Amino acid sequence: MLVDAVSILTQLDAYGFVGMFWYVLLLEMPRFALGLIVVSGCSLLKPWRPPASIPKSVRTSVLLPGHNEGSALRRAITALREQSREDLQVVVIDDGSTDNMAEVGRQLQAEGLLNVFVSTGLRGGKSAATNLGLTFCTGDLVVVGDVDTSFDRFAIERVIEPFSDPLVGGVSGNIGVRNYRASVIARFQAIEYLITISLGRHLADLLGVVLITSGAFAAFRRNAVIAVGGWDVGPGEDANMTLKLRRAGWKVRFAPEAWALTDVPETISALFRQRRRWNASFVRVRLVRFRGALNPFERNFSLLTALGTLDLIYFHAVLPAIFIIYFITTMVYYASFTWIILIVVNAFYISITMLVFVCGVAAAGRYGHVSLAPYVVGYALFRAYVMRMVTVWTYLDEFFLRRSYRDTFVPTKVQSRKP
Repeated sequence: MLVDAVSILTQLDAYGFVGMFWYVLLLEMPRFALGLIVVSGCSLLKPWRPPASIPKSVRTSVLLPGHNEGSALRRAITALREQSREDLQVVVIDDGSTDNMAEVGRQLQAEGLLNVFVSTGLRGGKSAATNLGLTFCTGDLVVVGDVDTSFDRFAIERVIEPFSDPLVGGVSGNIGVRNYRASVIARFQAIEYLITISLGRHLADLLGVVLITSGAFAAFRRNAVIAVGGWDVGPGEDANMTLKLRRAGWKVRFAPEAWALTDVPETISALFRQRRRWNASFVRVRLVRFRGALNPFERNFSLLTALGTLDLIYFHAVLPAIFIIYFITTMVYYASFTWIILIVVNAFYISITMLVFVCGVAAAGRYGHVSLAPYVVGYALFRAYVMRMVTVWTYLDEFFLRRSYRDTFVPTKVQSRKP
């Protein structure tokens, strides 16, 4: 069969070859090539400088909002007290938990392991809890993370280094997958995080277009957050805050050496629910709330933010939709030759994903797991065919049914009071 495929392909002229593989040749390949060239070129040409240390006089607060995190809270606080950056103010907000989080938090405060613990008694959502916690933070810099995030010992020290530039208002930390051994789906996400966060945000940082600070681990200049009005009601509060800072003239950076680990969904149904929420927030934040970022006549217009937003729209919405169209038209038009096209397209996806994965492993150091290499083939195909379908379906669902407005991830009473 492979011999027949090679024979048929060698008989194609240039027009026939482009006609069969236009999607890969014209849309996918240039993007991958440009990304690899920019990352490699900028990394080689950028002069090496020692990391800029932040003076001890610059106070740092760590803010952990959480809901029903009683089982993880002690482990998180203990890890924070082992950070290379000392004298941290630790603030924990219990967002109306129904487990033992309030009891654990008060005990930790009594032991002197955390500075401020507040239990609201009523759930208001992550944005409300984070805004409440900010009022108790006394640091010039505020590191915000999830209670179940595991911080590398040098994570806090590394994530605040970019603030040596007084124009930086926010910094996104690097996120790896802690539970990658749990299932095949978790391993796929570990590969995805290496590619899209470790490498993808590194590229965005080199180009000056970091448009999201991870909700699980990010740092902010406190007066910058206060100036832009704090966190808005979600979903997508991490992207929302990033765009608010950029519109106000602050730089947003990515700290590739600031590592933290988080758990990801272990089943395909849980993954689909998570991505439906993420994709819906993409529509609400990027295409609705901040659509003015694409308007060159709007006050505080930023060309870099506009280009970054267009790239996200192209990558997250346009490409998946065009791929489905390409897949269907190929099956209809080429009929019996469809299998040849699928072999070539799949080989491209697998090859380029393996190349990017190897780069990600090399860049991540001890957080890049070579043991994930056998799963790259499955990940490449899963992402190309399954996740693209989920993405397109979610966008259509959000545009026409606005289902995210009924999502209980943010309490209904909070959403209804949103301006």
